[in-house]
Amino acid sequence: MDFDTVFTEHYVYIYNFALKLSCHPQDAEDLTQQTFMAAFEKQGQLKDETALRKWLSTICYRQFLMTVRKRGAAEELPSEIEELERMGAELPEALPQPEEEVIVADEIKALQNGCFMAMVRKLSLKQRIAFSLVDMFGMPTDCAAELLELSPNALKGLLFRARMNLDAFFADHCNLLDTKNPCSCAAWIAFRASHEENQVQMKTALTRLDYREKGYRFDAAVRAKVNYLYSHMPEAKPSDTWFSKVIGIFA
Repeated sequence: MDFDTVFTEHYVYIYNFALKLSCHPQDAEDLTQQTFMAAFEKQGQLKDETALRKWLSTICYRQFLMTVRKRGAAEELPSEIEELERMGAELPEALPQPEEEVIVADEIKALQNGCFMAMVRKLSLKQRIAFSLVDMFGMPTDCAAELLELSPNALKGLLFRARMNLDAFFADHCNLLDTKNPCSCAAWIAFRASHEENQVQMKTALTRLDYREKGYRFDAAVRAKVNYLYSHMPEAKPSDTWFSKVIGIFA
């Protein structure tokens, strides 16, 4: 296996995988580098080169878990997983995922994507992982359940909670979903250019999203728009400087 070729052909895929998990570009660069370093050391363990991306993704996921656990990130307790199992068993086999096109101007896409990733970081760890892999990265639910070592029902419960939490927040905050909402990407751009106010005032005080605290109920129109925005986030690439630095390690 030519590892330089492996890295060159797959680093964008793994970077986007890492970006969806970490929801932060710098963390994604670090995580991608760690993934390929670990893969380089373990390349003799790969038995089936047709499963290369799955192997790299698994390494990346485990590297991510090690990082967040060192930071003391809270995870669902066994009792919460049991509750998710029950919830998932009661949900429909296929949750409706309607798509309704949301028009986003090119000049605000980067800001919008940054805002959305910031909100995903406010989910619990397993909700964040499930949502990131399935709704942001497009991974099939059975693959995500296997990676998280969860039953399909527990994964369904996680996705339901994650989607409801994000829907509840954006339903009354995001101007892209409803023009009557106060938060406008265009206004943020103008604010950044003028620096007329303290940026701290623009930051939400929320530490964790929980739709139950505000009594939010499922809204198909909100779900359609939020699903569209997340599923149409563009593929990202790390900087050329980062690429040159990492490729130099394997040269």
